[in-house]
Amino acid sequence: MDSTQLTTLTGVIDKKMNRQLKQYMDICARCAICKDACHQYVGTGDFKYLPARRAELIRQIYKKYFTKTGEFVPALYEARDPDENLLDELYDSTYACTGCRRCMYYCPFSIDTAWILSVAKAILIAAGKGNEMLGQLADAAIFKGDNAEMFNDVMVSGFEDIQEEVRAITGNPNSRVPVNKEGADILYVALAGAHSIRPAAVIFEEAGENWTISMFEAANYGFFYGDVEKARLITKRYIDEAKRLGVKEIVVPECGHAYRVAEFFYEAWSKEPMPFKISHILEKVDQYIKAGRITVDKGLIEGKVTYHDPCQLGRNGGKFEEPRDIVKAVTDNFVDLTPNRAEQWCCGGGGGIVAMEEFKDVRLASGIKKVEQLKASGASVLACPCENCRLQIEELNEIHELGLQVWQVIDLVVAAMPLKGTKPTHA
Repeated sequence: MDSTQLTTLTGVIDKKMNRQLKQYMDICARCAICKDACHQYVGTGDFKYLPARRAELIRQIYKKYFTKTGEFVPALYEARDPDENLLDELYDSTYACTGCRRCMYYCPFSIDTAWILSVAKAILIAAGKGNEMLGQLADAAIFKGDNAEMFNDVMVSGFEDIQEEVRAITGNPNSRVPVNKEGADILYVALAGAHSIRPAAVIFEEAGENWTISMFEAANYGFFYGDVEKARLITKRYIDEAKRLGVKEIVVPECGHAYRVAEFFYEAWSKEPMPFKISHILEKVDQYIKAGRITVDKGLIEGKVTYHDPCQLGRNGGKFEEPRDIVKAVTDNFVDLTPNRAEQWCCGGGGGIVAMEEFKDVRLASGIKKVEQLKASGASVLACPCENCRLQIEELNEIHELGLQVWQVIDLVVAAMPLKGTKPTHA
């Protein structure tokens, strides 16, 4: 590695270094408590997926270039140059991580491995070794934002088709999927595909909400990729749209990382205050049910129902009770997974890993704790408010023959609503 590239990579660490990150670099006691908390290490037994080991790779570079002992006696102090071997190790351990932060929950010092790995991703991107698929997906989203008019007609046509489906479900010929509605109270930023728009539209319309649909999707592959500027630009598309339409609130769909990006990260990235409220769709649904704005019937959902806390929404986003309150409102036959809430096991599908074929084997192996939880629950229906979690669990469901129906929470709500139209099948 030439001196210019070395300066670039060490410069990434220097730029990211603050008091908290320095503390993480210095404080790890190597107690290995994190090994029993990590679904990937438990599922594979592979040392490279041990959270402390993941962080150690960054720590080795840090020791070499930011401590005197590491600079002068690197072998004694386990300090290393960021050579090709280290970067390859870093790639495998970093992009395989789902960012669930369960290790942080159990760490005696609350070391945030996901934060340390954000530095690792920045180093890999600077070295030209960022994950290609995630980078391409992020660039595609930015291209759409820069060329929105190119996609306008096909988007509007798709919304019109969904509107007809909504009318069939509600039995109301006046139900709408409003587009570009100035002065709406809510801008709903869905995922790509009708499955995250249709049930939300049914709920908004039945609640009498003043809403409009976004022309952009909430998923943010710049966040998974590890490029803050790309992540900011992807989010900025619907932030600017919300400003233009003059809405009071942005509502994100059943997508944990989209909620975290909008609620917790964007203001820091953009260095400007958010002029409207950010809410998760399940916060709104919970409010509608409790306020009597929509009606649900507990007799319409068959079978025992359980709930999976997506890591980004639950442990990392703090939304534990609203989803459970919703599920309990639509069925009397609810059983929680054990453990749950902040201690919930990651399903193994987060962090963009479902989009990276190279990590398929570790992804499926790391789902074993979730499989054990689901089997122990005895449930036949799983409510799961995260796209990536559902993709992972549906695959685990098939491989391990769990016999589960895996539902979006909002699909479960629509199925429990006594509507006049045709009942939809769940997505």
